[in-house]
Amino acid sequence: MSDAGLGLSLRFMDPHDRQAKGRSIAERLQRATDELKSLEQLIVSGDFSPRILSDFRNAVDSIRQTARVVQQWVGLQQQRRDPYSAMSTLSEDRVRRATQIAKDLTIDLQSLEVDFGTEGLLELFHAIEDLHERLIPLFRVGERSI
Repeated sequence: MSDAGLGLSLRFMDPHDRQAKGRSIAERLQRATDELKSLEQLIVSGDFSPRILSDFRNAVDSIRQTARVVQQWVGLQQQRRDPYSAMSTLSEDRVRRATQIAKDLTIDLQSLEVDFGTEGLLELFHAIEDLHERLIPLFRVGERSI
């Protein structure tokens, strides 16, 4: 279900049903993140490359952060407050993850693990180009220090 669909369905529910559903979501998210933490411990104790372990940890951290935003969203809905205020947290996490991925890809390019034959590289180039164009107005020289 989309964010908007979840928001509408919870907003028009009986307040007690909404709280019960919110608790259910929070409990399931907690169980899922606990399971991921347990799985992470198994992977740490296994024979995996540090890069695989790092990627797994980054993915788990992303899931944890998104789970926190979902819990915040549900909590705000239950309080009949604007749940969209939680979106800034999601955007901040997305920026952090994109920065880390860009740094990891830079290392992959330097070590020649990624080259022109890597699938999806042209699409990545265009996506980064578009992102760069949209970032330029935020960092105009003279307006803000880069």
